[in-house]
Amino acid sequence: MKRNRKRLWAWLLVVIMMLSTVGCSGSSGGGGDTTTAAKDTTAAPAATEIAGNETTAAADTESDTIKIGVILSFTGSAAYESEMLRQGYDFAVKYWNDQGGIEALGGKKIELLYADHADDVETGVTELERLLDEGCVMISGDYSSGSVTLAMKPICERRKIPFVVSQQSALEVYAEGNEWVFNPTNDASTNAQGLVGVIQMIAEMYGDEVHGVGFIAENSEWGQSQMASFRKYFEEAGIQIAYQEFYELGTTDFTTQVTKMKAADVNYLIPVVSGLEEGVSLYRTVKEYELEVGFFCCGGVIVTDEFKEAVGEDANGIFSTDTWNPGFLEKKGEEALAIHQLYVDEHGYNMNENAGCAWNSVAVMVAALEAAGSMEGTDLQKTLMEMDLKPDSPYMIMTQFDGMKFGFPDNNGNYGHNIYGLSTVSQLIDGSWKMVWPNEMLVNNPIIWPVE
Repeated sequence: MKRNRKRLWAWLLVVIMMLSTVGCSGSSGGGGDTTTAAKDTTAAPAATEIAGNETTAAADTESDTIKIGVILSFTGSAAYESEMLRQGYDFAVKYWNDQGGIEALGGKKIELLYADHADDVETGVTELERLLDEGCVMISGDYSSGSVTLAMKPICERRKIPFVVSQQSALEVYAEGNEWVFNPTNDASTNAQGLVGVIQMIAEMYGDEVHGVGFIAENSEWGQSQMASFRKYFEEAGIQIAYQEFYELGTTDFTTQVTKMKAADVNYLIPVVSGLEEGVSLYRTVKEYELEVGFFCCGGVIVTDEFKEAVGEDANGIFSTDTWNPGFLEKKGEEALAIHQLYVDEHGYNMNENAGCAWNSVAVMVAALEAAGSMEGTDLQKTLMEMDLKPDSPYMIMTQFDGMKFGFPDNNGNYGHNIYGLSTVSQLIDGSWKMVWPNEMLVNNPIIWPVE
């Protein structure tokens, strides 16, 4: 009888210990009330069922960190840009972690997990699945390949993980039905609007009539998307298009194209070029044939250091859209300038557009985590869809836009894009990219026109 009682007490002790363990497992690590703890206990099993009888690793609420995956093209065509993005992501995450982490989640810190898609769809899908299996609660990144983003998009939707891109302008990503990819910055339509804006500003400032706009674009997914967007927004602005042509990738002789441009009286040339050899050849041919045009780019190879080194001082005066430039920080205020100086102190040079876009993406994800008070994908997605950050929000301290609100659709008919997102325009002046549009964002506009 005594042995049975001992067995009974031993069994009861095990049950009590098991119940105690379950009751503690919902703790968020500090500060939360009992209702939050109870919610976490039921919402974070080892694996969550999703459509198609597949599973995804649930957020680890007991971890000291919040894992965010960043997938870029470290060994692909955008290796340089991806490294600049990495610097921006690391800088932004360190800044927000140093502010105390995510207060709504007990001060948890963000941990970045990187992956390389190498411009390959299959690799991108495989690496994305790996990041999700390792417990990432949000995904960010991509830059160079709309195809890779389009392949990753349904996986994020199926596994209920928001994807906050850094710089992905392909409009196909933001088609109707998109609810899991969020773009804080620019897209192909805002690039076109930025170029229309700066050309119209030049006309107003210098009294130059806007006429003779020419487009030349590589015959690629990016080139076709940009060309279609340019035609749409320039025509809507009532600006005459004097010349437009696609060229095949690998073209190194642009004599025929430049001769046509000269005959069409092109004054503003808008090239869409990703290859260094093509970009250098096109620019040198324009100079050789004395085609007096303003060169207005939408990023691509022409804004890289490699292009600048290849053409030398002749590169001065080129304009390009960009997604971030420190030129607006002076008007933003001393705190923004001080944060930027931290980056300069660490790296020895200014944040470029890649690092700035990474900052924007991190700020959006931090804001979502704080507002949701959760690491569950569906909670974060709902928070992002309802996000409406004002210019004075602390998350907007390094952002040039008037706010952060994801439109469904936005004013251009795109889904998941920040309705305030725009492409600013910079000019290469004395070897440095200086922001010149929008004029109202600047204390003093450094623009040079006409370009000699």
